[in-house]
Amino acid sequence: MYHKKLGLIISGANSKRQPELATFSENIDGQVYHLPLSSRLQMSDERDRLSLAYNTFFADLFMPMPSDRELTFHWEIVGKGTPPKEARLTVQLCLKSGEELETGGGKKVIVGAEKIEMGPHELGGWIRHHGWTLKVDPSATLVWPVYPYNPYAAAPEKDLKYAVGALSVPLRLKPERGHYIRPHEQTVEFTLRAD
Repeated sequence: MYHKKLGLIISGANSKRQPELATFSENIDGQVYHLPLSSRLQMSDERDRLSLAYNTFFADLFMPMPSDRELTFHWEIVGKGTPPKEARLTVQLCLKSGEELETGGGKKVIVGAEKIEMGPHELGGWIRHHGWTLKVDPSATLVWPVYPYNPYAAAPEKDLKYAVGALSVPLRLKPERGHYIRPHEQTVEFTLRAD
């Protein structure tokens, strides 16, 4: 997600063999899967919808037209079959080194080379940074820095300017007797606002 004054805020970039940066990942019998089995994109003037299928769930991203200062978007998760041991949604935040990051949990840190790990209590439901505020799921966690893959070097990036913050939300998939498909199992909503 790009803002004309604030620049890139949320990256959707691919990263080779890095499940920690994949939009979705699922752990099935000790094996981590992070590539969708299939996808479909539907675009309209009202809203866009991206649908992804994985082994144990379906995920639909609903992206309405943004206002000048705000965008609320959400993922609808539909469970399928036996839930995985662990599954999560991850959003890549483009944090700026040298700038302050503030959270709803009362934390204020300067983003730099030092590792940042914040759980749900520290995040407190929102993050403010570089002129924007992101309202996040109450169960979200944040890890910084995560270095994406550089295809030209055939290795992860090393320069801090390419690092991202991995904002992750655990999926709460539960079996329901007699229901192979479980509609509306979880909704994960984000609101991004330019301050």
